[in-house]
Amino acid sequence: MKVIHLDLGKEWRGGQRQVYYLIAEQSKRTNLQLFLASPFNSPLSKQVKEAFSQVKVIPLSSSFEFSIFNVIALKKIIDTNKPVIVHTHDGKGAGLGALLKLFFPQIKLIHTRRVSYPLKKFWSKKKYLLADQVVGVSKDICAYLQQIGMPKVHSIPSVIRPERYPVRLKYGIQETPVKLGIIGALSPQKGHEWVLRALAACPLDFILYVVGTGSLEKRFKKLVRILNLEGKVKFLGFVESNRILSHLDILLVPSIDGEGSSGTIKEAWASKLGVIVSDLNANLELVKPEVNGLVVPVGDAQALVSAIQRLVEDKELYVDLVKNGLKSVRKFIPVNLERSYWQLYQSFFRT
Repeated sequence: MKVIHLDLGKEWRGGQRQVYYLIAEQSKRTNLQLFLASPFNSPLSKQVKEAFSQVKVIPLSSSFEFSIFNVIALKKIIDTNKPVIVHTHDGKGAGLGALLKLFFPQIKLIHTRRVSYPLKKFWSKKKYLLADQVVGVSKDICAYLQQIGMPKVHSIPSVIRPERYPVRLKYGIQETPVKLGIIGALSPQKGHEWVLRALAACPLDFILYVVGTGSLEKRFKKLVRILNLEGKVKFLGFVESNRILSHLDILLVPSIDGEGSSGTIKEAWASKLGVIVSDLNANLELVKPEVNGLVVPVGDAQALVSAIQRLVEDKELYVDLVKNGLKSVRKFIPVNLERSYWQLYQSFFRT
């Protein structure tokens, strides 16, 4: 069986890491011939090429989903008598995969969708409808896809490697300032703004570490000055999460929309860190309130400050959340990801 993983991203983000984890596990199977098609010199293609000599990396000419040159590059692999699965991992990749399905209807096409944003344009929906199977990384994404008419939908959550994350050495919060953190792109859907406004009224001695880059960085820095939070908020830019999480006391995941299956929640659990999340459906698929994290309504500044205060003041609660988080993260490991996709692949060729 040939499997062509298709990712047109030129960055190294959570989605690309998921592709890497899946390929790493699949490379252990002797009955799979693996390919990765990605833009020339993308971070993902470089990492896969360095780590897995048995995986053929196909350098694509661009990240443009309608590129005929990309179609030609992939035709050489598809045009055989062997079963071929094209597995796409991002929106543009889904578009290219749909084109391949139109040219080569004999392939089996899987799209993995990692975000819950609505599909508004004709082609955005059509490219998913052309797939033989669509995987949503959360049940919330799957429900939306079924709602807009996609019958072949399957849920497979994203995973982490817990061993990558140094653990926090202390239980509870024992010193000030309390170290808070937000990890994610500096974009509207991640909820940074309402957190900053909430913290402006927080009576605790704290410092907030903002990890990530994005289009709203200047706006957020200006807001920090307006709210007199200078010295209490530090923008760190891009930092690998496993370098920062164990130094924090509380991870905040205040997303407003668009969440898939949050990797940072799982990473915080692996790091023995207390977690506070917004009440998006995708977050609630992972976090059980008062069990492995605290949940607050989106945009509720007072509830957020109260939740932070609870974790600071109630060591027993903090310890319970951490212990249950460690249990929860065991489900989200790469071997489970690979097994789920293997079952899906096999389903195409059962008679």
